[in-house]
Amino acid sequence: MATATGKTRCTICQKDRTTYECKGCLQDFCYVHLGEHRQEISKLFDELDYERNIFREILTEQIKNPLNHSLIQQINQWEINSINIIQQTADEAKQLILIYTNEYFREIEIKLKKLTKELKYIRSENDFNEINLNQLKQKLKHLEEQLDKPSNISVRQKDSSSFINKISVLISLGKCIMNINKTK
Repeated sequence: MATATGKTRCTICQKDRTTYECKGCLQDFCYVHLGEHRQEISKLFDELDYERNIFREILTEQIKNPLNHSLIQQINQWEINSINIIQQTADEAKQLILIYTNEYFREIEIKLKKLTKELKYIRSENDFNEINLNQLKQKLKHLEEQLDKPSNISVRQKDSSSFINKISVLISLGKCIMNINKTK
């Protein structure tokens, strides 16, 4: 504010002096403090230029190596976590199957021993025909099928599973938004 002498108060020294208004901050500075104010602005400008240079380096690095971008890293982490969950679940399922298949193998082995005794007996008696041969062949085939596909154990996959978290990529292109959802 101008005084009766036409002087205004300097924002820094608070003395009534001939001042110059800074068009940037709209404050009044005396000649001495105007120089200091300009030096401070120049220092801030240099800091901004330094930060811009750092950003330029980061941008150049991202352009050279786009797979290092934080969004790609986020997807990589999702992939690793999903694989770990899958491996852990697969290991647990395998252990469970191993526990039950051991008992199942013993049952098949008992049936195979019975079939083997029957074969040996028939051969030793030399008393067989095509009907016996076909029946024995069917018994062996049935054991083979049981070995491959136990009737009490199965593995199923659900089509709509929340086991693996879905990952979405949303890309906004002006008014258009692309949404890509994947579970596998």
